[in-house]
Amino acid sequence: MNLPHEIIPIIAILMVFGMPIAIVAIVRIGKSRDNAELQKTLRMSIEKGQPLPTEFLDSLQKSQVRVKTPANDIRTGIILIAIALGVVVWNFLDNGYTVDEMSGLAAIPGFIGVALLILGLIGNRKQ
Repeated sequence: MNLPHEIIPIIAILMVFGMPIAIVAIVRIGKSRDNAELQKTLRMSIEKGQPLPTEFLDSLQKSQVRVKTPANDIRTGIILIAIALGVVVWNFLDNGYTVDEMSGLAAIPGFIGVALLILGLIGNRKQ
């Protein structure tokens, strides 16, 4: 199948910007379905007069609240630094042991990881 040369850039642009939107939409649809199933189950148990366990209600409240802790910042920072180092090593081995453009691109997640690591360590000192 031969596509005209004018269509290929349009498809590429749609894919670049459409894929993140599609991924977010899929995740949100999945969470929405899970929430609908949970509400349906709760409604049915209440209509039948079955008591809800207090542990279940407590777990519902805890699952809704996401607490941002310094440990989460440290963990995310270390993961981003590891990703950056992985890209640098991959680039180093792939280009005949020379540092190339990909190493500069790897600095972006690396510096974000360093910043999160510093924020996590500062947050641990305050607590």
